[in-house]
Amino acid sequence: MRAILLLPALLLTAAPLAACSVDGDDGGPGASAAGTGTARTFAITGFTGVALRGSDDVDVRVGPAFSVRAEGPSAELDKLKIERVGDMLRVGRKPNSGFSWGGQHRSVKVFVTMPRIAAAQIAGSGNLAIDRVTGGDFDGDSAGSGNLSIALLTVPHAKLSIAGSGDIAAKGAVDRLTVDVAGSGNVTANGLKARGATVSVAGSGNVRAEVVGSAAVSIVGSGDVDLGRGAKCATTKIGSGEVHCGG
Repeated sequence: MRAILLLPALLLTAAPLAACSVDGDDGGPGASAAGTGTARTFAITGFTGVALRGSDDVDVRVGPAFSVRAEGPSAELDKLKIERVGDMLRVGRKPNSGFSWGGQHRSVKVFVTMPRIAAAQIAGSGNLAIDRVTGGDFDGDSAGSGNLSIALLTVPHAKLSIAGSGDIAAKGAVDRLTVDVAGSGNVTANGLKARGATVSVAGSGNVRAEVVGSAAVSIVGSGDVDLGRGAKCATTKIGSGEVHCGG
């Protein structure tokens, strides 16, 4: 039993470190920026996801053409490192730019337009907002204290994962919803309807969604899960967390 109860702490410790090591920085300068003053543009295309590293904020809009623009203090914009890594647009800071996780700096905001987004990743304290996600499956991941918000999510399968204290908020409709929470972050998806769901919570994070159909729920810790009156849940639970399903 003691080993089982240690699981949330182990997950919370390891997951953010693993997320930060994915696609490790190659030390390069990133894509060249155009512009001066308080705005920069980056000629990057062909990506299907966005990975945010650090404390800057990103706003993603779905549109017909690719566009990447950053706004903020000129000195901070010069420290930005934006590049395409595989299918991901990665937003972070240049090595040796004076930025550190706990350092003092003024954040910038990056505006991204892309035809479709299939994945979003946060590693750090920055926030990432998406206006709409449609088409194929979607994978959203927050590792750290950064928040991910999705105004409209309409896909066959959505996977939402938290490792840390960051929150994920989403509205829309999906056929299948998968939620993994390790830590204290919350998934607030009261306005997200799903025909089925698989939910796993390890820690104190809470999950809310509207499921009309079957759901498998696993809790280790004090986190609560509320899937609405239409959910028919099969539940496994260790700890004080509560599961609310059905009428």
